[in-house]
Amino acid sequence: MLSRNLGWQEKFGVCLLEIVDEALTNFFGKNSAELIYIYLEENGLKREDIPSKIKAFSKGLTDILGKEATLVGNYIKKKLYSKFNIEPKKGSPSFVEVAIAIKSLDTGFLRSTYSASTVKFGI
Repeated sequence: MLSRNLGWQEKFGVCLLEIVDEALTNFFGKNSAELIYIYLEENGLKREDIPSKIKAFSKGLTDILGKEATLVGNYIKKKLYSKFNIEPKKGSPSFVEVAIAIKSLDTGFLRSTYSASTVKFGI
């Protein structure tokens, strides 16, 4: 359980990093996940900065994985849907759009894109 003393963006950041760790480890194994983090850091993105630089993380994944980065992004997006109890109403926003909307508490985007009754922030 996350500390109640953390602000919303910090709580989101901890949650996102847990999901990213899980995604990379599940897809590639622990050693390869570490290599991905090393590559990202060598290219200017530290692991702990991922929540504040979501677009840069997505670009880094694409640079490393090519089209397969979409699979990782979709996994992250599904985990965010589950964690925040939201479901898409229409379209298929990218994991970047979903993560940024949740992080910024953009409830207008969330309510227009997801069923309003399902938007709950329970972290």
